Amino acid sequence: MRLFKYIASCLAVAGSIVAATETKESAVHELNASNMHSWVDRQHLALVQFYAPWCQYCKALEPAYEKAASALEADGVPLAKVDCTKSAALCDQIGIKGFPTLKVVMDGKFGTYNGSRQETGIVSYMRKHKGPPVTKVQPAELSGFVKSDHVVVVGYFKSESSSELAVLREVAKELIEDFTFGFVADKSTAKKQKVSMPSIAIYTDYDDQVSVFSGKYTKENVRKFIRARSVPLLGELSSRTFGTYSKAGLPLGLVFYKTDESHDKLERELLPIAREFRDKVCLTFVDARVYWKHATVLDLKTQWPAFAIQDVTMRTKYPMSQNKEFSTKDVRRFVSDYTAGKVAPHYKSAVIPATNDGDVFKLVSKQFNEVVFDKSKDVLVLLHATWCIHCKRLMPVYEELGKLLKSNANIVIAQMEATLNDVPSNDPALEITGYPTVVLVRAIDNVIVPYHGDRSLNSFTEFLRAHAAHSVTAQNNDIQRISANGPGYMVVPPQIAGFTPKDARHVEL
Repeated sequence: MRLFKYIASCLAVAGSIVAATETKESAVHELNASNMHSWVDRQHLALVQFYAPWCQYCKALEPAYEKAASALEADGVPLAKVDCTKSAALCDQIGIKGFPTLKVVMDGKFGTYNGSRQETGIVSYMRKHKGPPVTKVQPAELSGFVKSDHVVVVGYFKSESSSELAVLREVAKELIEDFTFGFVADKSTAKKQKVSMPSIAIYTDYDDQVSVFSGKYTKENVRKFIRARSVPLLGELSSRTFGTYSKAGLPLGLVFYKTDESHDKLERELLPIAREFRDKVCLTFVDARVYWKHATVLDLKTQWPAFAIQDVTMRTKYPMSQNKEFSTKDVRRFVSDYTAGKVAPHYKSAVIPATNDGDVFKLVSKQFNEVVFDKSKDVLVLLHATWCIHCKRLMPVYEELGKLLKSNANIVIAQMEATLNDVPSNDPALEITGYPTVVLVRAIDNVIVPYHGDRSLNSFTEFLRAHAAHSVTAQNNDIQRISANGPGYMVVPPQIAGFTPKDARHVEL
């Protein structure tokens, strides 16, 4: 009898749990073609997820999205979702390219969501967009406010109508997704914080030292200061932090180390150098055990420690010589010379060929500018990689093109192995985002025209006739329609993880 009562009580408890689970309502609103537009029109601030039930990234996002929706209910910021397998036409109309796609709704209009997919990231992102870009902080709230985010920017101004605060507000509108902004209009609080008025202070959770801006208040100056001082002094550069350091807008001084002991010793010796040049070069550590290949990209030998400066914006690199034993004194001298404009950028280059009289001119980095930017000639350049299958398929067509146009004295058909040779130019039109990359550098004005045609001989000749400064001489009956098979392009870098292209529906990655 007792056993029966025990089993009955267990079943009753289990039943109540199931019932509670079944009756619990989701905090996420379900939208479709019939109700979405009217719902969106009513929202001042909201977030909408476009998903497909079969997408594994959507499944992974679901728990965090549900928790974020519950957390944001008290803030009056609703979260919603649209099943694109049931509302395909609606998702196509909005321009959804893959799953999951998150879009912010602000005053009834869709915008891009640039936050993380974690619960805390979603909540933080949406709360930042709910209020003003710069929050007024009361003196009693300051100690908690400066610890509310990884990087907190606080302005100390004499009044809410100050011109300096106006500048900070403009900058905050641009950077609000990355940082938390506030201001204090209290002289005694500024004095306690040991800052003058007006000034801007940056508080971080990785450094006890507070950076203070007291220069000329322009948007550019304030933006640069915040970006530069928001990254750790001698922090660790990795695949996770590279984006943050890139946004700092400063050249990176990369210190490659092999052991933890070496790291600690270098940190003690390099810290004064990092502080001295922190507004000009951002010194960071790189673990050579993990990222040794990046050192080779910078043309460093795999001997540690090693040092190089990389300007991500200008796409230039400056490896420090490894011909003698590594010294932090040499690092300081190298950084000082670099900031003074005394160090020339380094470009990896193969040896210039002894002979180069083939149908296709074989370029190397050392002679790139001399040949490609010769204003007397139109130069078609193929940038390829030996391992790229699409480049291999294209090469017979490209060789045929060189043979066909060999008699055109003012037209050069050239190719360069881009993994063995750097492109010695920071022109965005010459940036390699995939292989093969083909561009025409026009004669007379050196305008760079990207090639976007198919991989046929006819397409290449028609492109040159349309864009070259000099006339193209080739008999139409000589143009064989040789074409490379396949898509003809290999994207670099690879697809971002956590996103399923819409065209890949029902394909689990």
